[in-house]
Amino acid sequence: MLEGLKIWQNRFNFKVEMIDIDHDPVLTDRFSARIPLLAAGDTEICQYHLDEQALSNYFEGET
Repeated sequence: MLEGLKIWQNRFNFKVEMIDIDHDPVLTDRFSARIPLLAAGDTEICQYHLDEQALSNYFEGET
């Protein structure tokens, strides 16, 4: 997923922050079955693999 995001980063100029949920029991309980997960704040964009259509929808404001 990270590799696929590089093209999108160049186009939309955003930063990716990786969060290791293993150090936070609340995050582990909430997200462990859906990792990797791509989110922007509280908006979940896609999980398991980069869904370019979902990412495009996010940037177009169609979330």
